[in-house]
Amino acid sequence: MQNYIPLILTFIVSLGGGYGAFYLLLRILPYLENRENKTQRQEVLAEAERQRSEILRQTQRQSTENETLYREELEAALKQNEENLLSEELQLAEQESSAEAEEQRVLKFELGLEHKKLGVTTLEEQLSAERSRVVDSRYSLISAYEKALNTEAGQVRRELVHNLQENRHLDCQKVIKSLLEELNLSSGKQAKRLLDRVNARYAPNFVWPKNSNVVEVLDDKVLALLSVENCQLLHELGELSGVSIQVLGNEEGKKLSPIIKFAGGFGVYREAARASLEQLITSNPREWGNRAKGVYNHHKNNLLAQAELLGAKAVESLHLQGIHPEIQKLIGALNWRTSYRQNQWYHTVEVATLAGIIAQEFGVDIDAAKRVGLLHDIGKAIDYRIDGSHAVISGDYADRFGESKTICDTVMSHHADLIVETPLAYILRAADTLSGARPGARVNLEEGYQIRLDAISEVVRSFPGIADFAIMNGGREVHIHVNHKAVKEAVVKALAKDIAKKIEETVAFPGQIKIMVSRSFESSAVA
Repeated sequence: MQNYIPLILTFIVSLGGGYGAFYLLLRILPYLENRENKTQRQEVLAEAERQRSEILRQTQRQSTENETLYREELEAALKQNEENLLSEELQLAEQESSAEAEEQRVLKFELGLEHKKLGVTTLEEQLSAERSRVVDSRYSLISAYEKALNTEAGQVRRELVHNLQENRHLDCQKVIKSLLEELNLSSGKQAKRLLDRVNARYAPNFVWPKNSNVVEVLDDKVLALLSVENCQLLHELGELSGVSIQVLGNEEGKKLSPIIKFAGGFGVYREAARASLEQLITSNPREWGNRAKGVYNHHKNNLLAQAELLGAKAVESLHLQGIHPEIQKLIGALNWRTSYRQNQWYHTVEVATLAGIIAQEFGVDIDAAKRVGLLHDIGKAIDYRIDGSHAVISGDYADRFGESKTICDTVMSHHADLIVETPLAYILRAADTLSGARPGARVNLEEGYQIRLDAISEVVRSFPGIADFAIMNGGREVHIHVNHKAVKEAVVKALAKDIAKKIEETVAFPGQIKIMVSRSFESSAVA
């Protein structure tokens, strides 16, 4: 225990010393903090005073610089104003001088006008006197004519007026004839230059496809099955497609040909029937009856889809808007329709392109020209089931699907079914003619055209009472005039139908031919 006493005493002394030191520190610490705060505050005040002095000096210096700048700008503005004022004073002086000169000129003009007025008054007096003298001379001359010719003055006057009118009329006719000749010559030259520019701008980069309407059968056994009368496969394909299917040479007395020909009907359905037969003849004949309908529908659906794509492609390539989807399908279906062996889809796109180029040369609405070119032959896709000209059918369907009256009338006019005398109508006719007349567009055109005209002429001449006839519009129209004594009015309509029917039976022609029969009675007499 005695060993721990020193330790206890030491602990007590240390504890007391520590408490004393802590108490002393607690008393001294606030003093030290106040002293430090005073020192920091003095330093902050000194720094603030220094910054205030610096800002004041900078502000004074900036004010001095701004004052100098404003003084220089003001002096420059005053100097410029003085110069402008001096210039305006000079201009004012010049204007005053000009005004004085103008005033002098006006004064001289007024004096001259007074002199001219006096001269006009004198001339009027002289004219009045001259008129009186002319009137007296006229009466004297009329009296002399009356005595010399022993007739009345009125009759002489009328004859003179008549002769003068006749002479003037002849002169006017000569002038008109000369102007017309000059106009025709000038128009011909301008048209040739325009067509040269159009041909130079148009360079098609496609090859015209040739559609086939026949199937060649090389297997004799298959050919024999197809050649029997009322062949079930050909009959079914004909019923499904609505086209005429014929084995060439399958007639009494003629050698059988390995060619199956498809004719008439809707082009898409005709091609579907042809493709179906090509596919079926390579299969077992026993399966023909079961597969015919399915194969035909498959080809038909594929071709209808192709027609829709081709119609959309034509519209897109021409950058046109608002063409109805049904019209686009008709446009695409023209790919399987030919006229003079010319593919009508390519022909339609070409006519629209040429019409747009010609319209641009003329300054006519380009979109409208492309539109009528694209729509002008859509009737050819469905003219197998609608009577009438394909141009009229085209215009009617264009109207049915929302096209404007101007577009529809122009489409109807391209074969003169409707007379429209507008630049757009002439542009469409020119583009249609250029596409058909382009070298290579139509095959064997001259030979086939002449044969067709001769055949039509022979048919027309075979009917009695024909006085005269004319084949027009590329063989699409026949205008017939009958003798009023040989043909009665009541039978004119029947005669037109009979001629049309005989042409259908004996003449091979594309499209349609319009027969127009007229009968007139004229009476004349000579006094």
